Amino acid sequence: MRRHQAILVGHGALVLCFGLVAGFAFTFHLLGELSLWPFPGTWPVQIPGDAARWRGAHVGGITNGLMAIAVGMALPIAALDARQERWVTWGIVWAIWGNVVFYVANALGAPNHGLSVGANRLGPGGVLGMIGFFGAYPAAFIAPVMLVLLARGAFRVAHRGEG
Repeated sequence: MRRHQAILVGHGALVLCFGLVAGFAFTFHLLGELSLWPFPGTWPVQIPGDAARWRGAHVGGITNGLMAIAVGMALPIAALDARQERWVTWGIVWAIWGNVVFYVANALGAPNHGLSVGANRLGPGGVLGMIGFFGAYPAAFIAPVMLVLLARGAFRVAHRGEG
């Protein structure tokens, strides 16, 4: 169990870092320049994409990273067998990194926002849209299933009155 906890916390921390770095991209996109106080000077920079999408990458990375860390910390509470524990661990890891792929493709300007393989009402399809879609689509199904497995294991312990 400790190994799976460490895997989830490690991946969660990396995705959390991605979210924080995306916050810099969001800031520099809004400012149109790179400036880091207290360092003197600014450098003009044009971050591609859309500010709202960079905000989404920032917040989404943070929340996905925190979800993985929370699941890792919750593993010992749930009554999961070894197979279920592996599924939950690797399912959540897959989901958070799939979402990172989606956030990047979307923030870089996927015309269809990565919400479908091809064109949708938001814009035409393209490579970025397909990358974003295939990153997030499996995650949208995997994460809830893994969280239900975790919840079932936790409720199993609660109903037995342990602890």
